[in-house]
Amino acid sequence: MTFDELYHYLMTHDDFLLISHADPDGDAIGCQVGLYEVLTKIGKNVLILNSDDHDEKYRVFDVQGVVHNLETGSPVPTDLARRTLILIDTSDYQHTHLAKDLLLPFGKEVLIIDHHTPPAQWPKLAYIDDTAAAASQIVFQLAQRFGVKLSKGAAAALFMGIVYDTGSFIYPKTSPETFETAKQLVELGVKPIEIHSALYETIEPSKMKLLAKVQATMQFWHDDRTAFQLVTQDMLLATESEMEHSENFINYPLKCTSVLVSVLIKEITAGKFRCSLRSKGVVDISGLALSQGGGGHRTAAGFTCPPLPADQLKEWILESVERLYSKA
Repeated sequence: MTFDELYHYLMTHDDFLLISHADPDGDAIGCQVGLYEVLTKIGKNVLILNSDDHDEKYRVFDVQGVVHNLETGSPVPTDLARRTLILIDTSDYQHTHLAKDLLLPFGKEVLIIDHHTPPAQWPKLAYIDDTAAAASQIVFQLAQRFGVKLSKGAAAALFMGIVYDTGSFIYPKTSPETFETAKQLVELGVKPIEIHSALYETIEPSKMKLLAKVQATMQFWHDDRTAFQLVTQDMLLATESEMEHSENFINYPLKCTSVLVSVLIKEITAGKFRCSLRSKGVVDISGLALSQGGGGHRTAAGFTCPPLPADQLKEWILESVERLYSKA
């Protein structure tokens, strides 16, 4: 699907439900809030319903309170069958948790809008621009195409999504277009210092306690080129934390000069794990994720792990990462 075809599809359909991946991060929330405003301003009927609740720090960017989730009891829409389900910021059905079974099979059809490396088998309805630094950047392009002037709140949400997914404009996919998008969002009233403070300068005590436990699991492999960390359900229980509190933990090991790849295994439910990967770009980690039915791009990817005990899973992932170095 081309950008023009995406524009035409959105223009000629009226009822939408926006869904993103499990444990929605900054870009997921930012692009949903932005797309909600774009579509409602052109007269569409739009709802947002994710599987999981999002981190408290993102609530300031949902000024209208439009982001709902199944985890805290939001109901499945009674008119789901007439809505196009827009899966945004992921093309990985497995990474939508409850939505995979409760929402995606029952909508009118599923439209994917994403910026990660596309899957081997492209869905029929999918706009995937893997040159875009963030899904929020794509949504800004849609706002321009539809001629929608964004409110300050929606502009802040999109700016936040871009800041989050570019690591504050340092990741490899940050482009001149990314900076131009940021410039125009600032011209709409966004204050970068406020975005930075909301994202990076607030932390709850429970999250700090969880960070201490997770970093205690940190090990270095492959001549200190690979860092490994683990989050378990027991850690969450002991610190009274939620899994979304661990979303940035994977980035800390990348501060080490020798580390090229950071691995974080999360125990989503008892005995069921998901692997997150980050790379400085020397190693392309997207292929590993795609081979396991996940998604992502060269520097950030993830997948649902095969059903193995934690120790065997760790060994298998580390062996898989080690093989990537020979391809770098």
